[in-house]
Amino acid sequence: MNNKQIKILKRKYKKEEEAKVKERILMVIYTAQKETLRDVAERLNCDHKLVLYWKRRYENEGLEGLKTRPKSGKPKKISRRQESNLKRIFSKENPVKPWTTKRATHLIAEKTNINYSQRQVRRILNRWNFGLTSGRPIYWHRASENEITKFGKKNGVL
Repeated sequence: MNNKQIKILKRKYKKEEEAKVKERILMVIYTAQKETLRDVAERLNCDHKLVLYWKRRYENEGLEGLKTRPKSGKPKKISRRQESNLKRIFSKENPVKPWTTKRATHLIAEKTNINYSQRQVRRILNRWNFGLTSGRPIYWHRASENEITKFGKKNGVL
């Protein structure tokens, strides 16, 4: 890569708005300036394999190759507005009736007219950082201190 191409990349870097693309352009610029992959990775605080990946993608596809491609997969059923409304409802503390997967499933179906399985609702809530917790049962058949010492256990906390 010659100096003219590096100047073009620097101009594109200044005009670019997306931070990830700017970082990728920097990777290409630094490698074009004969820095090692490991030095570039250390400078940008990433893995050297990532630097190599974006360098090769730039060589194969040009500047368009540095842009983020659309993700594959099924689109979400819930709109962003519905999602934010549900998050607000779930974040309200209700100590009388804690949220269960079943209750959350019914609420989502009621508010959005979308029926998810309970497993999918659990995934959604985890993605929103709402973990479902349940109390752990207390094992009441626990051995007494006498039985523990008789058995020969060294750790008496069991």
